[in-house]
Amino acid sequence: MKYNNIDAVVGVYIIFKLKNQTKIQIKMKKTFKKLACMAMVASLGVGAIMAQDTQTTNSDSKKVEYSIHLGASTPLGSFGQAPSHEFPVEFFNTKLSWNDDITYGDADFVGANIGVKAKYNISGLKGLGIIATADVLFNTAADFYIKEVDEDEDDLTEYFYSAYINIPVMVGANYNYSINDKVSIWGEAAVGANLRIITSDIFDYKRSYGMDIIDYTEINYDNCFTLGFQAGLGIMLKNKYSIGLHYYNLGNKAVTEKYTEIIDFTNASGHHYVNIIDEPRTKPPLKTTMLLIRFGYHF
Repeated sequence: MKYNNIDAVVGVYIIFKLKNQTKIQIKMKKTFKKLACMAMVASLGVGAIMAQDTQTTNSDSKKVEYSIHLGASTPLGSFGQAPSHEFPVEFFNTKLSWNDDITYGDADFVGANIGVKAKYNISGLKGLGIIATADVLFNTAADFYIKEVDEDEDDLTEYFYSAYINIPVMVGANYNYSINDKVSIWGEAAVGANLRIITSDIFDYKRSYGMDIIDYTEINYDNCFTLGFQAGLGIMLKNKYSIGLHYYNLGNKAVTEKYTEIIDFTNASGHHYVNIIDEPRTKPPLKTTMLLIRFGYHF
């Protein structure tokens, strides 16, 4: 569509941004509600374990152990595909990390993780325990934000790449075998639910040399729940410190998105145009698998 009054364009842009902000706020409220439910379930599980623990009369055994874990994560398979960084032509076709057809780009994803774990040691089965875990796994491209300035052409381009946040809550079993009083080895496996969050992709281009151009594109992704599992093994030192290697498979589910693009263009003759694209899209399933190394403190 074509506008002769620039105020109309500004008005459309402001309305879009306000509308989009409202949607994001509603989306975040729903996300926090889901997180609260997951936290409540985990708290009830840990609370039940603690209730059982208070009933034991064996002061020599530690019925419940708690630990906190920090570490790094490396995405595997299609989840580890890097962005092509080819804006704007290639961006929306090959940027997304679950596109298995990407043949170029660096595998420059980096990740971090933090988590807590409660272990209930089963009486009569030395070393064997039931575990409840809650983690936050964060992955994004190393250069998730890029700013390019061309002073000769008076161009400003900004790219914001999406981040991938997974919040799995799981229950399972852990077995610890003591080699001596200072060193032990352990293995564990767990299953549960995962909340997958993908932040927005944004491309913002402005040019004011020769002709005025504004090209703003934003892709918002829907959050979803998936089923997943994890398996890990490692060593324990002095019953206080641990190091472990974990494999996480957090499901394989399609990604739904909302694609919005606003192009505001004024040519050398002074003709002003604006075009708005606002449509839902569905991407191929994202198989979220990763390898974690983490360090733990037990108390």
